[in-house]
Amino acid sequence: MNYKDISKGIISAVSVIFLTVLLFFLLWKIRFVLAYIFVAFAFSLMGRPLMNFLSEKIRISNTISAFITLSIMVGILLTFLSFVIPLALEQAGNLSLLDINKLQNSITEQVKLIDEALKNRHIYLFEDNYAQLFASKYNFKIHMDTLQSGFSLLAELGISIFSVTFITFFFLREKDLFNRMIIGAVPTNNIKKVIQVLSNIKDLLTRYFLGICLQICSMFLLYLAILGGFKIKDMVIIAMFCAFCNLIPYLGPLLGFFIINLLSMSSMFSLGMDFNSQIIPTIFWISILYLIAQLIDNAIFQPLIYAKSVKSHPLEIFLVMLISGILFGAIGVTFAIPGYTVLRVVLKSFFNRFKIVQAITKNL
Repeated sequence: MNYKDISKGIISAVSVIFLTVLLFFLLWKIRFVLAYIFVAFAFSLMGRPLMNFLSEKIRISNTISAFITLSIMVGILLTFLSFVIPLALEQAGNLSLLDINKLQNSITEQVKLIDEALKNRHIYLFEDNYAQLFASKYNFKIHMDTLQSGFSLLAELGISIFSVTFITFFFLREKDLFNRMIIGAVPTNNIKKVIQVLSNIKDLLTRYFLGICLQICSMFLLYLAILGGFKIKDMVIIAMFCAFCNLIPYLGPLLGFFIINLLSMSSMFSLGMDFNSQIIPTIFWISILYLIAQLIDNAIFQPLIYAKSVKSHPLEIFLVMLISGILFGAIGVTFAIPGYTVLRVVLKSFFNRFKIVQAITKNL
């Protein structure tokens, strides 16, 4: 190998590295646009059954079918918000009527009883001044910067909603639009195989997102049964809100736990129930049953629903979510199943000669 060949090889390698870094830099800069496209694609997959029914069975044009499908999806979201927002305002009103000093004294009394029981077993958890546990340590002030940040957040939220809605409409109307985008970005001569891969991915992800809807319905019924057992006011909306919160990895169940207890306590306060004899025991049992519902979801609903939707073994699904959570945290858990589904389809189509690929894709 002469000097010119070595120079060309070095220049070629440096060029590839530079272009790769530049590509990742550009992808990072447009990450929000990519997120809009992904979310719109997910919504288009969820609306795909209705879109197909309108365009193929009823013979409505694609544009009108896409408009009707998108309108129904937006209508469902607005209906949900129309229930949640009045509930939030009502509960905020209930909380504002609470006697904070009385509530603090009641909680302090309970903490004192717990501390005395622990001290009898030589466990020292709290100091004697229990009231200091709930003393305010910070004073919050509203500044112009805070208001400006709030307006900026609202503006960004509006742009995001409009962008996702706009992209979703065209994904629904033109079924092969996403395919054309991927084919145009993938350098390959085997177009037919890529189209088949994309078709398989769409089918599996459609089943996956429908599985998510089934999970929401299952958790909603569980939460509704829990709250119904204690005759909590507005139990339908509280259960629905907690079911949607459950989709957020890690923080979702914690947020749902906080919401279900806070709103239940607020409802009981509005009915004039006694804090020590009625509210605390009820909140305790709601918390226990909520944790049991979470165990049912993690051990039964998620593995079985996801396994049926993406054609994987429940243990396989559990391990993928566990490994993704360890490696990438909450984001990893969020994208674990759809990412693993896409990976399996690609591996089966292009690397099926390997035994390990045959093992994990045998059900596809």
